Amino acid sequence: MPQPLGTPQWVTTWLSPARLAPYVRAAGDEALELYRWNCQTSSALFELVGWFEVAWRNAVDSSVTARRRSGQIHWLFDQAFPVQPATRAKIERAIDNVRRGGVAQPTPGQVIAELSLGFWRFTTNGYRNTMWAPYLKSAFPHAPGRPDRSLIDEQLLAIIRIRNRIAHHEPVFSRPSELRQRVDDMLRLGAWINPNAAAWWREQTTIVEVLRRRP
Repeated sequence: MPQPLGTPQWVTTWLSPARLAPYVRAAGDEALELYRWNCQTSSALFELVGWFEVAWRNAVDSSVTARRRSGQIHWLFDQAFPVQPATRAKIERAIDNVRRGGVAQPTPGQVIAELSLGFWRFTTNGYRNTMWAPYLKSAFPHAPGRPDRSLIDEQLLAIIRIRNRIAHHEPVFSRPSELRQRVDDMLRLGAWINPNAAAWWREQTTIVEVLRRRP
C-alpha cells in the first residue's frame, strides 16, 4: 500500500497502512487528528460501558440470587442451574482463572469479575424460559411497564458489539448516530436498574461532549 500523501512515515509505521487507511480516506492530511478523536471517543465510551456493565451484571446476579432458596449454593457454582453448556464452560474458565491467581475457594464476586459483558446476555430466546421468565423480568424495577425482552436483547447486543469494537481499537468515527444511540440505550437501561446511578453517569460521562468535537 503506498504511503498516503501528507502522512508522515512514522505514523504509517506506527499504525500500519491498513489501520491508517480508513482515516486517510475520511480525512486526508488530517487523518492523525481524526485517529486521535476516535481514540478519545473510544476511551470516553468505554468508561460508560464499564459503568453500565457493572450495573447490568450485578442486576442479573442479584435477581437470580434473590429467587433462590435460602442456603442454596450460589447459582454460578451450582452445576444443576439451567445454563447452556457454553455458558457453563465460561463459568468454569472464570473459576479456573481465579484459582490460578492463588485463590483456593473463589467467591461469587471474584468469578463475576472474570466474566465478560457478553456472558450476561441472558435476554436471548434461548434463555427466555430458564432465565428471563423466572428471574430477570424483575431485574428492571424502574422500567415503565413490562420490559420487552427482545428489545432489551437487541439493545444489549448492540452495546456488546460496540464495546468489542472499541476494545480492539477499531474505527468508530463513521458511526456518530449509532454511538449516540448506544449512549442513550445504556443510560435508559441503567435508569431502569438504578436511576440514581444512571443520573450520575449522565452527569459524569464525557462521551456526549467528545462526540460534539468530531473533527
